[in-house]
Amino acid sequence: MSKGSLFRLPKDGAIYATSIFSRCKDLIAYQIWSGIQPHRLDQWIGNFDGELEQYFAARVLDATIYRSNLQTVALMKQLFGRVLPDLARSNGLPTVVRTVDASLQNASVDPRVRIAPVIPPDDPPTKSGASIARMLKRHLRISERWIIPPADILSHIGSTDVFIFVDDFLGTGIQFSHFLTRTGIDQQLPRATFIYAPLAAHADGKEHLQKNYPTVHVSAVEDLDDSHALFHAQAGSFPDAVNSPEMARDFYYDLLRRKKIVIDGPDRRGFGHFELTYAFEHAIPDNSLPILWWSKSNDWKPLFDR
Repeated sequence: MSKGSLFRLPKDGAIYATSIFSRCKDLIAYQIWSGIQPHRLDQWIGNFDGELEQYFAARVLDATIYRSNLQTVALMKQLFGRVLPDLARSNGLPTVVRTVDASLQNASVDPRVRIAPVIPPDDPPTKSGASIARMLKRHLRISERWIIPPADILSHIGSTDVFIFVDDFLGTGIQFSHFLTRTGIDQQLPRATFIYAPLAAHADGKEHLQKNYPTVHVSAVEDLDDSHALFHAQAGSFPDAVNSPEMARDFYYDLLRRKKIVIDGPDRRGFGHFELTYAFEHAIPDNSLPILWWSKSNDWKPLFDR
């Protein structure tokens, strides 16, 4: 008997699943989950066979944090209107950062601040960093003059005081580290103020960057940690008095095997084994559980696009 078979359907578990599925359909209908079509939710739920699998699917949906484009814009406004000014005051950063939202809207006066999306060399322009940059121009009215591609940063060293890297999500911090080294920016960090400002960030990634790049200021609107990991005790994702987080995790592993979702090692629980259920309308981080975004099998229908 596999460990996953210890996972059981609690009393009223089927009723709970039905109520969660109905609630998610309401979120779509009310455009709170904008960008998701009802049939796509139905297809994803259809991946799960029987009451026990559907109960597990409902627990995943119940834990899911979804940021629509409107909510993403709200996070951006909070980032530039509150988070960055607070960062400047608490860390003694250049005064312009305290009024950075207004300064970047003025196309006629150089604020000596540049915004750069986190797009590593050779990555396609469809990466999420570019999406965030487009939203900043459209919704926060940041002048295109002050948004530059990462490849141009080195040429702005000396004439620019502050560089702000924008991104939607900081996971392990490894990708951003590679971005700094591949662009050569890591060699220029002492020559200006560098801020990495993702909309959401995991505590592990922030710790990684603070350890390896202590001069880079990292600040996010939304902070995530182990309490957002589906199978972590701090998350409380399975409060049914029947199943433990460990039992749910083992059931999940069995589910991957049965559904032929082939991912080796800890990445079965999302890159960095973060066990997240976090998604944006424009993309889902690969730190989230693969059952939410897996699209490499015709037999599995993803709920979100990567």
